[in-house]
Amino acid sequence: MKIKLLFSILFFAGLVCIAQNREESPMSWNTQLNRNVAPIELPPLELEAIIREDSINDLDKSLPWRYGIERPIVFNLNTSGEWSEIPNIGRIWRVAVKSPEAINISINFEDFNLPEGARLQMYNADRSDVSRIFSHAQNSVSSNIGSWYINGDLIYIEYFEPEYVTASASLQIGSIIHGYRLGRVQDLVGGQKGMNDAGACNYDVNCPIGDDFDSKKDIVKKTVALLTLGNGYLCSAALVNNTNQDKTPFLLTANHCLDNSDPSLWTVRFNWMSPSPECATGEPSADLQSNFTMSGSTLLANNELSDFALVVMNNDIPSSWDISFGGWDHTDTNPEFEVGIHHPNGDIMKICRDDSGAVKDNANGTEVWLIGGVSVGSGDGWEIGTTESGSSGSPLFDQNGRIIGQLYAGQSFCDGLENNNDYDIYGRFGVSWNAGVTPETRLRDWLDPINSGQTTLGTLQNILNTQEFDEIGKLEIYPNPASTEITVINSRYPHLSYSLFNLVGQKLMDGSVSNTMNTISVESFAEGVYFLYLVDDESKSSITKKIVVER
Repeated sequence: MKIKLLFSILFFAGLVCIAQNREESPMSWNTQLNRNVAPIELPPLELEAIIREDSINDLDKSLPWRYGIERPIVFNLNTSGEWSEIPNIGRIWRVAVKSPEAINISINFEDFNLPEGARLQMYNADRSDVSRIFSHAQNSVSSNIGSWYINGDLIYIEYFEPEYVTASASLQIGSIIHGYRLGRVQDLVGGQKGMNDAGACNYDVNCPIGDDFDSKKDIVKKTVALLTLGNGYLCSAALVNNTNQDKTPFLLTANHCLDNSDPSLWTVRFNWMSPSPECATGEPSADLQSNFTMSGSTLLANNELSDFALVVMNNDIPSSWDISFGGWDHTDTNPEFEVGIHHPNGDIMKICRDDSGAVKDNANGTEVWLIGGVSVGSGDGWEIGTTESGSSGSPLFDQNGRIIGQLYAGQSFCDGLENNNDYDIYGRFGVSWNAGVTPETRLRDWLDPINSGQTTLGTLQNILNTQEFDEIGKLEIYPNPASTEITVINSRYPHLSYSLFNLVGQKLMDGSVSNTMNTISVESFAEGVYFLYLVDDESKSSITKKIVVER
């Protein structure tokens, strides 16, 4: 009876096949073009000396965390790559770059101007990782833009120009970032790794940290981003709300993250959280690949006095993204307790909590919140978790879930599965509010543009969960009919699962489709009709799609 009831629900849920609209995939994938393009191959890097430097610099949280090496390489649409004409459709330019033994590669464009209707994407050799679409919307005054990284040591850059486009593109690459310890577990010289390089005492952000904050955490964690700086280094950051509450994409991080970096090349990644959290067990966290990434920003304000930097992203946050704009408190009132959310060592999102309450202090001229530890102040550091290099610039939340600072420095680290009980310091939001005499040196002009005089502001959610499963522009399933496998492209739901049923309601398989690009094998199934049941595990909303297996 339960099986029949389930089948009835599935069948009457509005079964509609997704058309074979491959909008999220590069145009060449839909053609008969040769998959391979002869790559521009760079010489191998010698990493031994670099990793020795990292072993020292990683102990200093006042430095951004290095994950890659910038490698200059200049070419454009006219000097490299190959053009292919597609009759009645348009033309495609493709170029490939290989940086041997890279874990991942990202691209810095020093001249980027695309005509309306054209688009650019990047992907790896086996097509398991693909970037978001770059279009004329990413054009900027600086003409510079950086990309998020693509896994692997070979990256394809593809520009598609539809037949109706008459304006010319201007596209020149100035450098790549050879990522050598970020993105996936990878043994390197000296036993260094990529993902899961953070200390064993860390708590994944979805671990419980107390009934008095867990419900707030589920909202404010969606403000936090991993920030790459376009030079092979990274920090953490947070989206912040303003009194207009108009979703202007203001991003708060640390002033020291500006060192030797250009915000026009910055890229951010939101919602990078483990689907199966580890809570100071020492076990590796499961990865989640997502395309909640954005590129390009403009510096608005910064000040060494409280070590803050405020940029605005050059594009608005897509309305479909389940992220939040953080609330704040600039009263400079001592918190009852505080929580940090961050990406230590470029790892998947972590959380820490201190119950003693941070106090005001001055660290060699920088106005900070001090979370006291065994070597500075009173207290015993974080009760839960820690911060590490790469956590720089990450937000500090008070007991109400409001931002009161961003990480500046400290000596808190993991000692096995325990915190070492030492201190951390955060630049104070309340000081940053009026840190200077011009808008370029303080926060108030940007975060209170209506001059309301508000001292606190709540977190603004970009979307609110509804009963309906909103799929428009967020899910793509192809091919349909399928012969061996189906691909689910998911750029909306970071906690999406599936079940596949046959016509009599029997479940044949299930699993996660939380990554941006997911494949489900149907090679072993007989020809016929099947039902793919998709569930957003956060909102519990669902939808069913009819899948045809045909050979």
